[in-house]
Amino acid sequence: MERISRRDAGKILLAGYAGLLVDGREAWASAPAAKNQQPPAPASQPPKPSATSKATAASRSDHDNRVSGSATSDWSDVVVVETPAPTISYRTGWVTYEESLIAGHFVGRGWNGAGYINFYDGRIDPAEYPMPEAFRLEVDGQSLVTDWQWRGLEKSSTAEGNLHIVITLEHGVRPITVKVHTKLDGTAVITRWLEVANHGKQPAALASTSSWSGVLRKNDRWRSELNGSSLPLYSLGYFDGAKWGEEGDFHWHNMPEAGYRIDGRVRRDRWRHPMFMLRNNATGEFFMGQLAWTGGYSFEFDLDTEIGKTSSAAGLTFSAGPDAPAPLRVIAPGETVATPEMHLGLVYGDLDAAVQAMHTHLRRSVFLPQTRGRGGLVETGIGPELEITLEQVNHAIDEAVELGAEVFFIDASWYAPPGSFWWNMVGDWSVNRQRFPRGLDPFRERAHAAGMLWGLWMDAERVGDTSRIAKEHPDWLATNYDGERKMGGQLDLTNPEVASWMESEIARVIEENKLDFFRLDYNTGPGRGIKGMRDGFIENGYWRYYENLYAIYSRLRQRFPNVIFENCAGGGARTDIGMVRWFHHTDVTDWQIAPRSFMITNGMTMALPPESVDRLLGGQSGQTAADFDFQSRLLLFVEPKFGFLYPLGAQPNPIFMARAKHWLDLYKHFVRPFISNSRIYHHTPEISGVDPAGWGVLELASEDRGRGICGLFQLSAPKAVEYRLRPRGLDISKRYRITFDNLGQTTAVDGFILAEQGVLVRLEGALTSELLVFEAE
Repeated sequence: MERISRRDAGKILLAGYAGLLVDGREAWASAPAAKNQQPPAPASQPPKPSATSKATAASRSDHDNRVSGSATSDWSDVVVVETPAPTISYRTGWVTYEESLIAGHFVGRGWNGAGYINFYDGRIDPAEYPMPEAFRLEVDGQSLVTDWQWRGLEKSSTAEGNLHIVITLEHGVRPITVKVHTKLDGTAVITRWLEVANHGKQPAALASTSSWSGVLRKNDRWRSELNGSSLPLYSLGYFDGAKWGEEGDFHWHNMPEAGYRIDGRVRRDRWRHPMFMLRNNATGEFFMGQLAWTGGYSFEFDLDTEIGKTSSAAGLTFSAGPDAPAPLRVIAPGETVATPEMHLGLVYGDLDAAVQAMHTHLRRSVFLPQTRGRGGLVETGIGPELEITLEQVNHAIDEAVELGAEVFFIDASWYAPPGSFWWNMVGDWSVNRQRFPRGLDPFRERAHAAGMLWGLWMDAERVGDTSRIAKEHPDWLATNYDGERKMGGQLDLTNPEVASWMESEIARVIEENKLDFFRLDYNTGPGRGIKGMRDGFIENGYWRYYENLYAIYSRLRQRFPNVIFENCAGGGARTDIGMVRWFHHTDVTDWQIAPRSFMITNGMTMALPPESVDRLLGGQSGQTAADFDFQSRLLLFVEPKFGFLYPLGAQPNPIFMARAKHWLDLYKHFVRPFISNSRIYHHTPEISGVDPAGWGVLELASEDRGRGICGLFQLSAPKAVEYRLRPRGLDISKRYRITFDNLGQTTAVDGFILAEQGVLVRLEGALTSELLVFEAE
């Protein structure tokens, strides 16, 4: 890591923008961003383009880069200027974010989404804001907003090719040092976290912190810019639903001229994904943020419309970080702890541009590569909805083979005696020989012989009441804030001994059963968090718990590089990117019933790239509403899973099976080759509630705009029988073959005509659908 001291930083001047060297030092540091981890499959060699077509393609690519931060926008740097105060300008793609250390205050100075550094005007004056701090930290009852001293800046390139900047600040009163970490990857999204070190001789109680805070925007002429519009200055989008079965319930809210707070996993329930979208209705900036954290969290905003010299400007500040009863963490003498990562970006454009920019960033710099060099494998399995027997498992494997599944797993109860409730025996992770006298080897061999991968389910962080481990180690159970071990069998992973045991059990199950696929569940909720006693403080357990859990899965992924890891948490209770980054994909819900199934898929594909989102066909009552095409077509936009096609002893319905094979063939051979680099378009991002009415429309397109699909879903209580679709992911210079899946008929239309005039789709009945398939000629 190259280090820039305060003295050296003072020599770096913004004397120009041509890579000027002052005193033999670079005026800024640049690094290329990481390349996509999963490049698309090579296409056939296209004809050599003309000069005109080259220019058109370059212009189109440049536009795509601006709105989505993808493709060739692989550039980032940092500019450090000392005079009149240390000021840092982070630059990634088209985005610039700036902050300064002014008289002991480390403060935000604003954002620019058009590529400019505000080096001679435009920087926000932090004196106009009551809380401009770029992070917030409260230790031992003191809010450390002043008295910070500069201790240098380090920059380096990561193994992935990202630019990593670390600013060290030392507090002048408390024995606390903060390292402010920032990663730039060439996309429109910046990653930020803190390292907090205790250099004192006594424990330090960290009561509250934000991974990132400060100023977002100042609007000097906002009233005239809105020009009498009924729109608010800012619209804030997030998931309303925080309960089970309400994942992905996205809605826009008017931001008041006051404070506004969004919570999850402590003050609100745990099914709200930690994400927000912030739209400036006057000037067009679109901020998008996600907190990589599985514990309690909070996003806070404060809009003050009476700041500035004339008290007529509007200033917006924010704060994002963990939330739980204090202290969040007791830091021992000499110990350093890291806050959760905040991923915050800026685009000019619409919701699609913001979603695609975040997806590009997550794919490039956050999520791990897919095992075996590919993702999107079609899964099936058998679960405890029925009594699992030898005959039932073999029947399920045969069903899977007939339909063309690629992964087969056994869900809950493989470890429990017949007739018992699977819930109570969790924790005794050995195959039950009463249920399966020959063990699990015959199932693995049967699956492998059919060309499928083999896997098992574990609810690894919980133990059942009647399990052996609960009886032998009652002290391993987590304690709630009432002092009772009544958290649904939750293991106390803040205890290193317990965490080590759980990790060893997962490894043993993988090794003994020769797993290709591991499915994690999580059927408990810690509420306010685990109560822990440490150094005379009642410490909240969230921080220590997830610090240990992330480390466990980091090691397991390295230890078992060929095993596919799938995440689930009683549905979608842990879909945050802090958790999902260690897994290949995640269940986003246990609710499969239409029309809510569309609402959930629609919302959760805003938060996560489509290939990271799991949905199920068959099971969890999904078959009780809507026709088969409605149910199955939703799976084309995500990672598909199916089960329970027909009972043991019954004949398969040939019409049903033919249609199921049709959508699976379409997924495998048309959608899957491009889904890992796809762009998703939400034509109806905000729909009417958890069981919505009207139309729902999703579009998925390849990065090169050569192919795509669009699903049109008539939800409950149809409001209009016709919908005019104007595809957004196609190339207006190309001609496309369009297949109407309901009709099985194909026609050809120019991309320009599709974009301008659209396609009229008619659906009269509730819970019906149409699928359009686009492929460039």
